[in-house]
Amino acid sequence: MILKDMNGFDFEKADKSVAILPVGSIERHGDHLPLGTDSELPEHIAQRAAGMAGAVVLPTIYYGSCHAMRGFPGTFDIDSEVLFKYIECILEEAWRNGIRLVIVLNGHGGNTTPIQMAARQATSRTGLSVTVIDWWKDLGTGKKDLFSSPGHAGEDETSAMLAVAEGKVNIYLAGRHEVKYPEIKVYSKKIDERLYEIALTGDAKKATKEKGEALISAAVEDLAKTISDLRKILEL
Repeated sequence: MILKDMNGFDFEKADKSVAILPVGSIERHGDHLPLGTDSELPEHIAQRAAGMAGAVVLPTIYYGSCHAMRGFPGTFDIDSEVLFKYIECILEEAWRNGIRLVIVLNGHGGNTTPIQMAARQATSRTGLSVTVIDWWKDLGTGKKDLFSSPGHAGEDETSAMLAVAEGKVNIYLAGRHEVKYPEIKVYSKKIDERLYEIALTGDAKKATKEKGEALISAAVEDLAKTISDLRKILEL
């Protein structure tokens, strides 16, 4: 069930105990992927999983917190505090409209902390339950060994986009930029500048549609199972 396509009568009658909120970004992804990659992937996964496990899919939040990529044309960097409050409001409105569990399906790393903050605040003020899932880390983990050169707009993300929206990928512009991430988390403009000399990490040239289909299918199955498990745990 896609919320934005439902009329009021259908919404009132629907089982809306569980909802999925895809959150992404508008951000440079090399030269070969669409700026909305981080939004399209979680939206696609959400819609397929909702059809399998039964859930309402809330409208995707297309803008995100993109500090590391803000120097590249095409990136829209939303202030983290603004994003946090916006998502908090959506979660509280979900509760007011009869939704009892929201799975926030995140497609962009810079959003994780604002989403977690919003989840903590909203659940402290309401009876809502919230699960935050970074899809590229938490779903489809059994297929991660397919990719020898993952990264931002790299082999894995490019493969996923080939599976989801092949016509939006210009594979002829795919590049390669292998980097070594620090072993500990460091917030630093210096490190961002070193890692992201270009808006790509990994080797997008190794991407294939077949690998992407395997990853996306596994992610959909994992999310559907998560919904079913949480329904049992929360008695929804």
